[in-house]
Amino acid sequence: MGGSDDTRLLVEIAHMYYDDQLTQQQIAKQINMSRSLVSKLLNKARAEGIVEITIRDDMVHSYRNMERKLKETFGLQDVILTDTANSHYPRKRVALEAGKYLARKFPSVHYAAVSAGRMTREIAVNFSSTVPFSNLVFVPMSGGLGEERWEVQANNVCEYFAHNCGAASLQLHAPIVVDSQEARDMLMKQYFIRDVLEKARKADVAIVGIGSSLQYFELKESYLHGLDKDDDTVKESIKGDISYNYFNETGDMVDCRWNRQLMAVTLEEFWNIPEVICAASEEEKAESIYIAMKEGLFTTLITTAEIAKKIIRIYHKEVKN
Repeated sequence: MGGSDDTRLLVEIAHMYYDDQLTQQQIAKQINMSRSLVSKLLNKARAEGIVEITIRDDMVHSYRNMERKLKETFGLQDVILTDTANSHYPRKRVALEAGKYLARKFPSVHYAAVSAGRMTREIAVNFSSTVPFSNLVFVPMSGGLGEERWEVQANNVCEYFAHNCGAASLQLHAPIVVDSQEARDMLMKQYFIRDVLEKARKADVAIVGIGSSLQYFELKESYLHGLDKDDDTVKESIKGDISYNYFNETGDMVDCRWNRQLMAVTLEEFWNIPEVICAASEEEKAESIYIAMKEGLFTTLITTAEIAKKIIRIYHKEVKN
């Protein structure tokens, strides 16, 4: 077969496959050759430029450049943005994206540490997979929140995940905070607490939400029974929280009674976890996310395009100043 005949055959097969949408087996039968040879000729047609396949991801994912910019600027492992502009349930939209991401991660994960919160609960209850992850164990990163916040506490979020993943979960039988730092230090030495938190610290991946400073005083009033004289100073320092660890503008834990008496994996211990995935949907958390991201408190961000735009504006404003 001469060169022109060869090219003509490649073109003919390409039209049959891509335009007429015949299967490789149907093409093989029509032109009397093996299916494997049809497959090789289709590959050759692409290699020689006769067939060009263009993936128009800008049509379904218009935020690729913004994701890339955030990854490069903040040294993140990954960024996934979703459009929630016309959504009545932005938290669920972000949760579904987080679930897709986690489904790709879970086959290689043994321990997954989980923070309490509305976002992590939303991810857990909406997670679905056709394949059970029998190798996987979900581990709470903090103590319980009591009946008032029963559904969003880490123990229950782990159970939701385990149920929907065909996996296992551990329970941390401890309150979110205790009455004194001395009590915390003593309880942290108890085997049934130490063992669970040690597994969380050595997790392959952590799944966390992020909070703003707004809930600090509500939680403190509920769990530490009143306010302290240093609360005005603390209020100015707090910029957000991850797993109820309240941090300041440099990403360090605020020196306050709550943090000193907290029963949870600390921000410093996050550095030992290979991937910390943060998911968020509330626009008022943009500054908290920006600080946490800038200071390396998480490695992967799953959020909305609007929050990403706000983060970029905060970044440019800070660079100019």
